[in-house]
Amino acid sequence: MMFAVNIPIVCVPVMTRDDVLPVVRMPLYGILGPILGVALPAFLVVAAISGRAGVRELASRCLRWRVRLRWYLVALLSVPIAVLACATVVFGGGLVEVLTSRWTQLFTSVLPQLLVLILFAIVAEEIGFMGFLQARWQDRFGPLKASVLVTVPFALYHLPGLIVDSHLGLSELGLILIYLIVLAALQMFGRVVMMWMYNVTGSSVLLVGLWHSSFDATTTAFGRTFAIAGPTWKAELAGFWIPSAVIVVFALLAVALTRGRLGHRTTGEAVTVGTEPRTRPEAAAVAPPPR
Repeated sequence: MMFAVNIPIVCVPVMTRDDVLPVVRMPLYGILGPILGVALPAFLVVAAISGRAGVRELASRCLRWRVRLRWYLVALLSVPIAVLACATVVFGGGLVEVLTSRWTQLFTSVLPQLLVLILFAIVAEEIGFMGFLQARWQDRFGPLKASVLVTVPFALYHLPGLIVDSHLGLSELGLILIYLIVLAALQMFGRVVMMWMYNVTGSSVLLVGLWHSSFDATTTAFGRTFAIAGPTWKAELAGFWIPSAVIVVFALLAVALTRGRLGHRTTGEAVTVGTEPRTRPEAAAVAPPPR
């Protein structure tokens, strides 16, 4: 269902233009694809499998906002702060001068892009990839293996847009495959971080979407607004490779500090939702009756 919707959407020329929406530079397929091609199929499949109860359960995880404040700060600020710190070390005073001269564009360019991503794109995308697919695979295969496995459909989902944006054709199939491998390798580390975020926030798809939106806004609107003058490699370094390196470090730290569990709790362990520790329903179902 996901590919049947997204591929035709990307093939419509007007959907690929990034000058249609006001204020933000974002193609229409970046909004319609996540909503109609990811979130909607997830809810339809859950409705077919589990009925209304399953739909309510998925919706509750998608709207789970009662999470401690520190996780909102981590979700929204961890990536831009880390990227900004690394870029400052690499570029030195040049980046500081750009920041001080263009700081007002944070409110006119970067924040609008972030809000559009949160409200219309990334949270909807994570309803399908995290709320439906990766969460289920975590219960079946464990958090690390689920993060690796979901990278394959996640990368394939982004491939049509990458081909269109890069103006590639079937004659450049080899280059497309290289792009896909690089894309999947980098996205795998991002899926690890998001798996950890999902688990430590009590299965909040919303917080995962906020973190993902923050990363995308950092690599798009933030990178364009505060681009360093000079050769093309500087823009590529600041807008792609430094954020990618930050995500790799985040993922490795999450794996190392949690010993590969990424905050996942097995059946019977307490799960923290908001500020109230709760136990999983299946743990209560198998508990022996009191004597």
